[in-house]
Amino acid sequence: MRDLWSFLLQTLNAGGVAVLLLAVKALFKDKLPPKWQFSAWGVLGIVLLIPAGWNGRFALVNWQYVVEFMKSAVGDFSYTRVLFPFPVVRSAPQTVAEWLFLVYTVGVLVHLLMYLLSYIRLRFVLRKGAPVSENVRESVNAIASGLQIKRCRVIQVEGLPSAFVSGVIRPVLAIPAQTDCDGKILLHELMHLRSKDTLWSICIALLRSLHWCNPLLVYCAKRAVNDMEARCDQCVLEQLEGEERREYGRILLSMVNERFARTPGTTCVNNGAKSIRNRIESIARFKKYPHGMRLVSVCILLLLGLSAVIGEPVTLPSQPKQAYARTSFASFMSVPCTTYAGAMDAYAKAVLTQNGYYRVLCAPQTMRAALGEEMQTNYENNVFSVWNSGLSHDPDEQGGYYIYNLHKTEEDVYEGLLVIKLLSSEVRYDGEYEIHTLAYQPLRTYKENGRWVTVATDDFQTVTTTEADISWGCEDLPVLVYGATQDHWTAEVITQNFYTVESAVQVQNNSFGFANGTYFDSTPRPNADFTKAGQMHRKRVYHNGTQEERDAVSVISLSVSAVYPGEEQPETLTEVTGSYVSGSNSHGASWSSHSADAGWGPMLELGGGGGSLEPETEPAFPAYYVARLGTDSEFKADLILTEQKGEDG
Repeated sequence: MRDLWSFLLQTLNAGGVAVLLLAVKALFKDKLPPKWQFSAWGVLGIVLLIPAGWNGRFALVNWQYVVEFMKSAVGDFSYTRVLFPFPVVRSAPQTVAEWLFLVYTVGVLVHLLMYLLSYIRLRFVLRKGAPVSENVRESVNAIASGLQIKRCRVIQVEGLPSAFVSGVIRPVLAIPAQTDCDGKILLHELMHLRSKDTLWSICIALLRSLHWCNPLLVYCAKRAVNDMEARCDQCVLEQLEGEERREYGRILLSMVNERFARTPGTTCVNNGAKSIRNRIESIARFKKYPHGMRLVSVCILLLLGLSAVIGEPVTLPSQPKQAYARTSFASFMSVPCTTYAGAMDAYAKAVLTQNGYYRVLCAPQTMRAALGEEMQTNYENNVFSVWNSGLSHDPDEQGGYYIYNLHKTEEDVYEGLLVIKLLSSEVRYDGEYEIHTLAYQPLRTYKENGRWVTVATDDFQTVTTTEADISWGCEDLPVLVYGATQDHWTAEVITQNFYTVESAVQVQNNSFGFANGTYFDSTPRPNADFTKAGQMHRKRVYHNGTQEERDAVSVISLSVSAVYPGEEQPETLTEVTGSYVSGSNSHGASWSSHSADAGWGPMLELGGGGGSLEPETEPAFPAYYVARLGTDSEFKADLILTEQKGEDG
């Protein structure tokens, strides 16, 4: 926890589980044994130790939304993230929230110091202890043998209110020196020793200190200590009969004292005066629980653990509600993009729908305040979440989107071109082909405070093309060019890759239940990975000599193979002979030859290829291509084609 908001998120997350546990414990108060009643607090302990929102999940409720709503109300649009369940002050406080967090942190330290001083004071008291008599030692050893636990050191100390066990590694059983310690009390304390309750008392004290200002969790800490005592009471009562049980209750009443009731690392049979009444009532209604209740207890604990510890994933709101601009803004801001593909998908769909709330999903912290003001202004002007993405024309929402030329630039940073179709009221044709207008914009996606965000690094640009389908490349869009020159010859490969999160949904409307169409689901998927990827390339050869030299060539062949970063260069390339020969393989190699008609030049297209990529693999451009250029079946040159910066985009 690094600020007030992360503490609030952590304590709210645990508070919800505490309410659930208290309700379930009240429901099964007289039905399940005290051992289960104490074990149930382990669920809350685990939730307190796991950072809220870990793995994109919260216990029972999306508390992130509550915190983000409160933050946006005071003009703070940073994303709240809990990295660890204890406070860390990173710098001197400047704002009210930072001062309050400092006060909370000091409170944690004060509580820990109080517990430490209490334990040190107790240890000084125990140093005055003296060895017990042989009769007491034999009595303790007999009880320990019956419980099958390791024997511990036993001392008697003047002024102790009751017997208790102190210490975790080398526990000591301390008993009052001024009175004879009843065997039932010794049995109770040795039950604590068998159950490692000195360790659990330390854990309860630490967690109580971390959430000292949450009265609900402080109350739960008290209840946990009471349940720990009640569990040992139950174990003692199961070994007693009739009048001995009533005598045990009278002993508890005679030993009421608050002196060491909350010292961590110890047990105390009295546990404070306020708790004795409940324990006496439990003794009065004592009953032995059937063995079958153990299975019931385990099942209930598993259900509570799965629902509270694993929690529910944070999900995207179905639709923003413009009537509640601030709450809708907070609800979308509370949903992090957990993948870089999810962040790009959210940005693309924000553009396609012109929806500012979708833009909030992947917006960096510096942009959220302006987006919040824009959403509020839209609300006041009765405009439904329209966001100005900078497009010159309306986007074709049903046309979907692709991310072209996607690659990783550094750790947790990816760049690519968002490509979408634009709607146009004017249909134009170039001969027999329809002209389409595309818009593209360079994007950068990176991690910020644990969530992926996306920013545009330049404005949208438009291009016209006859390509009706942008799902398999488009040469009218920016491409990467790899080339090399030897003598008068230049070999060139242009390439693109393209990725998307498929969002097509089948429509089933007819009476037979068959799908009769699809539509594009424009709902962002912030946790998605890319589900479709492809790559295309084309080969070209240039001759910069004279036309007479070009006319002397009748067949040109080019064989290329992509070499990606970290790969070894292939030793051989495919030899191409004959005209109009082409081929490729799954390793990125491609070859083709073409007849050169009289008067050709200075460029000859040698065709291309492409195919699907594994969308889950890391996107990357080839480091270079190795190529073999030939003319008229005669070897000409082996080349290394490197990326030509600044050419063709």
